[in-house]
Amino acid sequence: MLGLVSRNRGFSVLLAGWAGLAFGASASAMSYQLIDADLPSCKGACPKVIFASGTIGQNEYLQFASFIEEASKKVKLSSLLLIESPGGFRGGAAGLGVLLRKTKMKVMVGRPTGAVVTATSGLTGATCASACVLVLAGGVSRSYVPGSRIGVHRSHTGQDVLDPITRQKVNGTVNHDANVDQHTQFFKLMGIDPALAQVINATPAETMRWLNADELKRYRVTTAAPSTR
Repeated sequence: MLGLVSRNRGFSVLLAGWAGLAFGASASAMSYQLIDADLPSCKGACPKVIFASGTIGQNEYLQFASFIEEASKKVKLSSLLLIESPGGFRGGAAGLGVLLRKTKMKVMVGRPTGAVVTATSGLTGATCASACVLVLAGGVSRSYVPGSRIGVHRSHTGQDVLDPITRQKVNGTVNHDANVDQHTQFFKLMGIDPALAQVINATPAETMRWLNADELKRYRVTTAAPSTR
């Protein structure tokens, strides 16, 4: 998968205009965990479900590709990615979203409650906020566990913009008009209603616009009803 990333010029083109722009979030770096599944549809042992949690880094798609490359040498992996994230860097999130689409991953907002996910248990609601929505957009199917929250807002600006992981100062210059154009093109690419770009732009960085079930469906942020698995 790392070869797929390095050979794809589309990644470089897409990320060039997004680099260094962050949706603020203070949390630990994103990590990946494999969760056992016990589902009726499996023939034999079920593939491992991937759970991603934490703040999205600038090169998150490379981190994910490396994780998948190593994990797939040892176990069979599911096409389902569970995610819980407060946000992070837009460029990293967009890159990861594109990679998820290219590898036909399904994305669900939710987190495991234990070591095993079954058809009726093992998951609970989670938060996918800010730049996390760009990752969710990459799923070939997009859903959430009941009780989850999915929210958006504008990029943070000013001299106090910090790397959400290292807490070091980063470039605080943000062109919001360019951001709207980038979001619009990205959402069109992913099959999301590009009107969501205007919702993001209209929401101050210091607040959060939590999208309700009707809005998630209307903007095609999700493609399936809330699910427990």
